[in-house]
Amino acid sequence: MFTEKQYIFVFLVIAIGFSQVAVLADGLYGEAIGVVGYSDNGQWIGKSGHSLKNALGFEYFQNFSNDYGNFLTADLQARVSYDSSEDSRDAWAVEVHNAWLERPLGLGKFIRVGHFDPAFGLEPVLDTHGTLLQTLASKNIGFKKDWGVGYRGLLGDYDFEIASQLGSGMGIKRTDGSFLLSSRISTPDRAGTQYGVSFLYGKTLESMQARTIPAPRLVTDRAIQKRRIGFDMQRPVGPFGFKGEIAAGDDDGTMVAGALVQFDYTVPEAQSLVMKLQGIYWSNDWDKKDARDLTVAPVLEYKATSSLTARLGYFHDFKSSRGDEDRMVVLELYYFGK
Repeated sequence: MFTEKQYIFVFLVIAIGFSQVAVLADGLYGEAIGVVGYSDNGQWIGKSGHSLKNALGFEYFQNFSNDYGNFLTADLQARVSYDSSEDSRDAWAVEVHNAWLERPLGLGKFIRVGHFDPAFGLEPVLDTHGTLLQTLASKNIGFKKDWGVGYRGLLGDYDFEIASQLGSGMGIKRTDGSFLLSSRISTPDRAGTQYGVSFLYGKTLESMQARTIPAPRLVTDRAIQKRRIGFDMQRPVGPFGFKGEIAAGDDDGTMVAGALVQFDYTVPEAQSLVMKLQGIYWSNDWDKKDARDLTVAPVLEYKATSSLTARLGYFHDFKSSRGDEDRMVVLELYYFGK
């Protein structure tokens, strides 16, 4: 097994290779995130523990093909972020989000290696990279992406994917025998309608920071054993788009469970304006009433141009397992384009 420094060296070599290829290709996009906001707890966004941070980065996405068709897809999405909740030494960080290579095996089958979504819930089929509203992934698994190898293909009339990963999230580290196995089977996406069932088993690490370099500090060196089953769906409901997800299982034998419900509405007279309403509930210990989180968040999203999106959100905690219920207003400007 590689050491952490060896993993970082390999990543830097891959990143340099990506950057050199990107100069000659058209798959390079720039990304910038600006976030400002305030909460009832009397602190600015960076001090409130919100997952979004001011950042500047890029994504390189490219399909490589020859006379016989596509033989490789590459995606590298990374950014430099600033987190004002950290001290000056740790405030700046490199975050590696997507970092994978995928090769087709024929007949609708693909194998993927690198840093990508575990095969569980809505996260693999939604792009939440720069959005205010998130899925259950961070509360449920502890992170959105992990390092490893995955496979996707068809199982009869259904889509199927499976992944074997380190269980470390953004950090490139394996401690206390950590690992993560996940799988998801779903109906094909037809006119925005899809249903999925997911399973997960592993021992995962809990990090104190969402970053790759410098390596995030661990809450503890002991990995948490997780078992999960989940159900997800998305479909139109009248004029609304509906997304829903539930997950249940245990962490080291303690029952956990949660749910997400979200409605999206595109204003007919102004297609660039979308109104969203999301509710997320999560319990870290089903037997304890004070170990539950419940947050409701309405969000206005306006696409000013094809590259620039503005989002205004209000997050209201009705319950918090930490006992620090908060109300927070967030304004985000997100740029993604050439």
